[in-house]
Amino acid sequence: YERLEDQLHDLTELHQHETANLKQELASVEEKVAYQACERARDIQEALESCQTRVSKLELHQQEQQALQTDGASARVLLGKCISVVLAFMTVVLVCVSTMARFVSPMMRSRFHILGTFCAVTLLAVFCKNWDHILCAIEKVLIPR
Repeated sequence: YERLEDQLHDLTELHQHETANLKQELASVEEKVAYQACERARDIQEALESCQTRVSKLELHQQEQQALQTDGASARVLLGKCISVVLAFMTVVLVCVSTMARFVSPMMRSRFHILGTFCAVTLLAVFCKNWDHILCAIEKVLIPR
């Protein structure tokens, strides 16, 4: 009987140690994921800053070219403006992607977060698709005929 108690005690102790180890490992993995998300956000921010610098350099270069070549330069000016517009659009796209990445990364920390996000998006899609039906049902409830 004492031997069984010792074995039970040993197994309980082993289980507690394993649980503590798993908790430490989970915390470590969460820390790594958070660090990677921060690194990705920083990389996107650096890419955005680099793109903005390029836009500024291109605009400055465009202004210098316009000052030097006023004759027959309308096509070149138009091309420069198009490039500026495209680069500005890419800047906006990078800002949007960076913002979405910062918004989405907390929602993807664990399986429960992912499942909750999926359920919320699905519910939102169902509501959007059936919005007219929902409004009709609300009207029928609030304004009986």
